[in-house]
Amino acid sequence: MILSFVLAVLYTITDLTLSHPKIKADNIVHLDDNNKIEKINNDIKQLEQDVKDIESYTIQYKKRVDYSNPTSSEIADYKDNIIEEVVSTKNDNTQNKIPYKNILKDSKPKIVIIIDDILNTKQLHDIKSIDLKLTPSIFPSNDNEMIRAVKKLDFFMIHLPLEAKIYTDDLDTIKIGDSTDRIRKKIQDIKLSMPNVEYINNHTGSKFTADKISMKNLLNILDDNKIKFVDSRTTPDTKLNEIAKEQNRLILYRDIFIDNRLDRHSLNQQISNGVKIAKKRGYAILIAHPHKETLKALKTAKDNILKDVDVVYLNELDKILQSANITKYAQRIINE
Repeated sequence: MILSFVLAVLYTITDLTLSHPKIKADNIVHLDDNNKIEKINNDIKQLEQDVKDIESYTIQYKKRVDYSNPTSSEIADYKDNIIEEVVSTKNDNTQNKIPYKNILKDSKPKIVIIIDDILNTKQLHDIKSIDLKLTPSIFPSNDNEMIRAVKKLDFFMIHLPLEAKIYTDDLDTIKIGDSTDRIRKKIQDIKLSMPNVEYINNHTGSKFTADKISMKNLLNILDDNKIKFVDSRTTPDTKLNEIAKEQNRLILYRDIFIDNRLDRHSLNQQISNGVKIAKKRGYAILIAHPHKETLKALKTAKDNILKDVDVVYLNELDKILQSANITKYAQRIINE
């Protein structure tokens, strides 16, 4: 009887709380059992957090229609611009080239797995629980809880919203035509809130990364703040390859999107494709998103699909390539 009463009260409080999130159970009911009141308050706190997470989820994935099969922003932007990637070897002079795999310190290929679109500490916790060197890419944030959590990470990078050709969302996006002062302030604010940041990759960005002047301007500002850019490559028209050759600098780039689709077969196939590239070239860079299906697939892959490669943080791979004096856009399947 008491249980039924408590449940009835909880349902009533839940309805009130969703429209008035500051309401607490002990302002509505007066039960002698303090433990029951504490439990109800904890349930309400969890509901409030769930609502907050749903709001964050909506901001990240505004374009979704079918929420049972979500599409992340990068992938939506990517699909707007390209159906199938084909790595061109046209006009490549293969003479006197050293395959990347020959510069590795040991025989195991290296895999970098970047998890984009990180907004909250729960996502960080979920990533850490997999017990792999996954590289979280975090949206710029001034949230104190998030900033404290980031300080405890072994490694992280920033996920910077850049303008897309078609896709739009509610994030504070850097666009073509933005003043140097606005972009500089944006990067300096990121550096101020998370001073340990050394790498940034683009969130969406198919329009921005295809604009050479805008991209060079951003790279100059990042250089001033000792931050390196990693190309999520949401468009085949990216200008990072040209810039890397002109400036003789290494610019890392995404090889595989793991979660174009969220069914188990597709996830495993994409991870396997990344491993094949790594075995052929010596390393591969994969991008995924914090979908529960993706994280489950990565956890399962740890002891089978990924067993023959080393999963390393992005900065570890960068150090290997830098030590070998690689100064190219990291694009080709075999070598540069």
